[in-house]
Amino acid sequence: MSDPCPFCAIGAVKADEDLVVLRTEHVFVTVTLKQRPANPGQVVVCPVAHATTLHSTEPALLREVFDVVTRVSGAASAAFQAVGTTIHNNNDAPGQVISHLHVHVIPRFAGDGLVIPNPSNETAPRSWRLEVAARWRRVLQ
Repeated sequence: MSDPCPFCAIGAVKADEDLVVLRTEHVFVTVTLKQRPANPGQVVVCPVAHATTLHSTEPALLREVFDVVTRVSGAASAAFQAVGTTIHNNNDAPGQVISHLHVHVIPRFAGDGLVIPNPSNETAPRSWRLEVAARWRRVLQ
């Protein structure tokens, strides 16, 4: 890997800890850089250790990742009044920018018009992402 992995930096508590909404021994949840206005609250669930794909990650770590995905998905209603969630993962997909295993949890709302991938190329303001993180933390911790 030529560029430093941003998720490894967050996993090692070296970057953006204020955007982390939940942390276990082996997994963390952080607010995504790009937020869809119609789907506030999108996060990614990542292993702390560098892993690249579902099929190359040890089963025990995958269980922990998906236990956290389940917990976060279940909290979307309380945190954002979401009616459901969309959960997805890209394994070496064309255009994928970060090669660190991450599972997206996207709160869903009636009529939200969700499109994947996110057609917005704009980074959400850090102040907005901090508020999203605070809302998740209030429910998850």
